[in-house]
Amino acid sequence: MKKWKVIWIGVAVGLLASGCKGFAVESSQFQPKSSSIYVARDGGIFSATVENYENGNYSSDTLKEFITSEVSAYNESLGAPAAAENTEETGILPVSVSSCLAEDGKLTVIYQYENSEAFRAFVNEYKDTANQTVSFGTGTALAGREAGWLSEGGFVKLGKNAETMEARQKDLEKLGKERMVMVEASHPVTIQTEGTLLYVTRNVAVLDKNLVQVPEGKHYLIFR
Repeated sequence: MKKWKVIWIGVAVGLLASGCKGFAVESSQFQPKSSSIYVARDGGIFSATVENYENGNYSSDTLKEFITSEVSAYNESLGAPAAAENTEETGILPVSVSSCLAEDGKLTVIYQYENSEAFRAFVNEYKDTANQTVSFGTGTALAGREAGWLSEGGFVKLGKNAETMEARQKDLEKLGKERMVMVEASHPVTIQTEGTLLYVTRNVAVLDKNLVQVPEGKHYLIFR
């Protein structure tokens, strides 16, 4: 995140390689090694900003103070409570801090978003280039079919060991409650899903059963 990276480099004020306290990690399955996007089964959207540092030691307390201050101010600018954590009092904020960690030469912050619009607005505002997209959306496969997503691109079905085979349209038409993701980007982006991927559009690089690198252009993912 270029806008924040310079400031992060200035907070090396002591050794405390531990996570931010006071924030519940909403999805323990999301433990990214690089900047990426995560989509949960319930449609929840997260992103991770991961930056390497070589010189100095970072105080997690200082990192926490900076990140929460920035997110609180951002939410307040949108008319939401000046907070960085979802609570009963704040409700669901446009952006919340799920976790942050200064450890092993990396600064990692995971954000959670109210919806896809909040996600795109935030990463664009703070120049999180690794996670920027032209468009992004999630929904059920049924909703995706109604939106025309299932007929827009050629899908392949994932088999064992990330093997792929041509997807049959009649099988796609039977999908309903499965989660569908639409992403259009001007550069490759990495996406992790909470559930196992069933179908992806052609040219999506399958890295694991729930991890892909999506190339430039518009693509779709379906997972259960």
